[in-house]
Amino acid sequence: MKKLAVFLTTLLAAALVAGSAALAAFIDFETVPGGWPSDKLAITGQYEATHGVTFSLSNRGGNPYLEKTGDADSGTGFLNDALSQYDVAAPGYEPLLGDYFLRLGTGGLLSVPVPRLIIGYTDPVSGASAQIWDIDGHSNGTEQWRVQTFDSSDILTGDIYSPAGTTHGAGSLDGLPWTWSFSHASADISRIEISFTGSKTSGIGLAFDNFNTSSAAPVPEPATLLLLGMGLAGLRFTHRRKKKAAVHGL
Repeated sequence: MKKLAVFLTTLLAAALVAGSAALAAFIDFETVPGGWPSDKLAITGQYEATHGVTFSLSNRGGNPYLEKTGDADSGTGFLNDALSQYDVAAPGYEPLLGDYFLRLGTGGLLSVPVPRLIIGYTDPVSGASAQIWDIDGHSNGTEQWRVQTFDSSDILTGDIYSPAGTTHGAGSLDGLPWTWSFSHASADISRIEISFTGSKTSGIGLAFDNFNTSSAAPVPEPATLLLLGMGLAGLRFTHRRKKKAAVHGL
């Protein structure tokens, strides 16, 4: 039991140390500086003081908004076709999506032209990563997103395309995350733009989440979260055993 406790403690410490830098600049939209997350809350400059980033939209103007997961409300970020539910992650991925994510607008799914999500930086950084959820396709076209980084002179410094979602359900990104990541040699990221490049003209939704604002480190996948949870549970079990033994004089 002592070896197990040492092993779990080491595992937990390693996981926390490895993720400490990313967590310091991590936005999962489960908390909002100076307030509380809520459905349809406009997100603009709340994270500027703490994380050095602002959020806005182009093309149509306006703001991005928080969306609460689950389909009990009127807002719509994406449709999980396999479950026939809105804003619900695929089984096993619910902890990764959490209770809130960022989307475009406050109504239902969008039609073209889709506004671009603009992330502005107070100070340039050399890396960033985040997730876009539910990139799938239907009979009315495909879904695909382009993520670009620009420096302070508006010069393109990075360019990534998501997989093209051509089908939905099994074998697609239906209810699943796609992680994009940038790691540059110098701090040349002053702005990030996310734009829609698929062929669909309607029924389009962006679900943006788990944003490492200054690190290219990927966010934890469900298997990692499960392993960390098992480690914590093991530590709690070991602590209870030792406490019980002390009470009985063992």
